[in-house]
Order: sequence, then C-alpha cells, then structure tokens
Amino acid sequence: MVELTQQKIISNIQHLSSFQLAEILNFVEYVNFKYRNNYRDYSAIDSICGKYKNDMSSSEKFADNKKNEIIIEDEKWKRN
Repeated sequence: MVELTQQKIISNIQHLSSFQLAEILNFVEYVNFKYRNNYRDYSAIDSICGKYKNDMSSSEKFADNKKNEIIIEDEKWKRN
C-alpha cells in the first residue's frame, strides 16, 4: 500500500512547475512538523511524574494552599 501511494505521488509530481513543487515541499514539511509535535514521546514526563508523585499536589490541594496563603497575607496587611 505504501509503495503504491509513493508511486502515485511520484508519477503525479513529475510534470509540475518549480513553484508547485515548492508548495508541495512546504506542505510535506508542515505535515512532518505537525506529526512530530503531536506524537511526542511522553515517557520521560511520565517517569518524572511517577518519581515525584508523592511530592506533587493536586489542584484541590494547590487551591487550598493558595487560599491559606491569601488569608495569611490579608492578616499581615490588616496588622500593619
């Protein structure tokens, strides 16, 4: 299937102008760029998250901590 597709592409681009070939090249580079960015290897990120899982906080815990920080800051400003 891949070889047939490659042959079709080659036969269809043989008679194109240099401008059209440049446009096709731009498109192919764009597709390759999008593919590389959409299918990254997340194993390194997963291993880091797993390694520090006990040290990382959830969004709820983060929100609670932030709320407590704000309360402490408000109390500091009221005292001054």
